[in-house]
Amino acid sequence: PHLLSLKVMRLSRPLVATSAPVYYEASNKPLAEGLESLNISDLTASHPIEPQPTAIEIRDFGLSQILKLPSSFGNIYLGETFSTLVSINNEASQLVHQVGVKIELQTSSQRLTLSDTTSNPRHSVDAQATHTVTVSHEIKELGVHILVCQVHYITEGRRRHFRKSYKFQVSNPLAVKTKVNTLDDRVFLEAQLQNVSAGPMFLERMKFEASEHFCFEDMNSIILGDKEEGGSVFRDPFIHPQDVRQYLYMLRPRDPTNDLIARTTNALGKLDIVWRSAMGDYGRLQTSQLTRKAPLLDDVEVQPFWIEKEKAAEAFLETPFQLGIRVRNHSTENMRLVLTAVKTKMRSVLLSGLSTRYLGEVGPNQSTETQLEFFPLTPGLQRVGGLRVEDQLTGYSKEIDHL
Repeated sequence: PHLLSLKVMRLSRPLVATSAPVYYEASNKPLAEGLESLNISDLTASHPIEPQPTAIEIRDFGLSQILKLPSSFGNIYLGETFSTLVSINNEASQLVHQVGVKIELQTSSQRLTLSDTTSNPRHSVDAQATHTVTVSHEIKELGVHILVCQVHYITEGRRRHFRKSYKFQVSNPLAVKTKVNTLDDRVFLEAQLQNVSAGPMFLERMKFEASEHFCFEDMNSIILGDKEEGGSVFRDPFIHPQDVRQYLYMLRPRDPTNDLIARTTNALGKLDIVWRSAMGDYGRLQTSQLTRKAPLLDDVEVQPFWIEKEKAAEAFLETPFQLGIRVRNHSTENMRLVLTAVKTKMRSVLLSGLSTRYLGEVGPNQSTETQLEFFPLTPGLQRVGGLRVEDQLTGYSKEIDHL
């Protein structure tokens, strides 16, 4: 048998002990005297009922003022810092020399050395004495982890060693699901965050980091007026187990004049999440690159815009209104474009004026603009369409049924 023994204890914050206090009326003297004599600890304390309580105390919530150590190893989650105390005890009645400890953490993909004193061992450990080593590591992988501890020492001129392994499981504290909607050059990213851990979380930071081709707007704040933010729409920073939150971000191309890469890339950005447990344990999780199914762009894209930007976009019945049309060439060749009205496909909003307009030559990834006048015949929400864009060089054409 070995002269040294090895014990491993996880270092974690203490918990607040729960209590079951007994309340009694102070006027009943025999009962009051008996209960007061039983006030051994705060866990079994008894308290008189005050006719007019002056302040709320921690005991009113079923909690005591005593902290207790966790009775089990507990759960370990991705993004948290795992800390442990390794204790080497000399249980013999003789001195042990050259005590060295090597502590490794083994995962499914790598083996990490957390501490290694075998090359520079402790000079000696007295009889019935203890030598401790504390190590910490930020957990970055899911699945089974194995803590491997090796102890080397010399006794009576002989070099001896032994090894012990401790296995634990790392779980995911958060479940993140995304949904993407694209509207013209805008991308709406919905991120659903669910607390799948065993305890409540204090969400310290929920930050979205857009990819290099996008700028974004956080849609999760209350706007009071004059663009003044009134805090988060969630108000309460706590997320209880199995609770779900929905976050929304609006992305736009960083360079609107050259947005081809932003319109076709599938990489949107990352989420950086920081939280604390009920007792203040720190955790951080950064998602991998959030992606989408990149939309396929036509060779020609037609976008409407309101000409009078300082006025509201509104049209009145049987009153002509002006609408700007921007035509962009997404192909790799020059185009000679012509815009034509297909009056048989126009419904309640008709084109006023010439039915054919020559837009000129448009180079690759270039755009041109023109103005059209429309005449609405029916009130309500109407569709503007019945247009065709044709390239005179290649014969390519595109029907626009809905601007």
